[in-house]
Amino acid sequence: MQSRTIKDAATRKSLATMLERIEALSTVHRRLYQSKDVSRFDVADFARDLVTDLLTASGRSEIKSTLDLEPIVISAEKATPVALMVNELVTNALKHAFKEKPDGTTAGRIGIKMSQPDGHFNIEVSDDGVGMADASGDASFGMRLIKSLARQLHADIEWRDAGPGTKVVISMPNEPQQKGNVS
Repeated sequence: MQSRTIKDAATRKSLATMLERIEALSTVHRRLYQSKDVSRFDVADFARDLVTDLLTASGRSEIKSTLDLEPIVISAEKATPVALMVNELVTNALKHAFKEKPDGTTAGRIGIKMSQPDGHFNIEVSDDGVGMADASGDASFGMRLIKSLARQLHADIEWRDAGPGTKVVISMPNEPQQKGNVS
């Protein structure tokens, strides 16, 4: 309601971006409190819901998603930073990757893959858009937020040219209790 009364477009845009982050956090907390074990968080289910919600909210029906999500459960304390990173990466792809192409279309694909190879929990967010000019810079708040959250999780993060598009790979150590069935 408040954003509708603000005349400055940059301020309105900033508030809208903040609201998207708050909604991602709200989804995490709702999922935690609805689960049987509030100390554990199913990242794959969250990612599936988040991507669907973000694509729907963007109104960009021409952008499709490809999800390759292993069932992965993490501790509740890691849920918020992981959720915020996934939210930022998907939101950034929706905002920046799919500019109008020479043929006049803006269609594209966003992919999310979550896996647990060799003692790590990996998240890959990719798009087939225009690619990133400079992923090493700290130009945007979103980029700084992602890097800060990765440090908090002791995760490595890498931006790759996916030609076409961009792939971001986040790799963090697995928690010992993640292996096998969750009890």
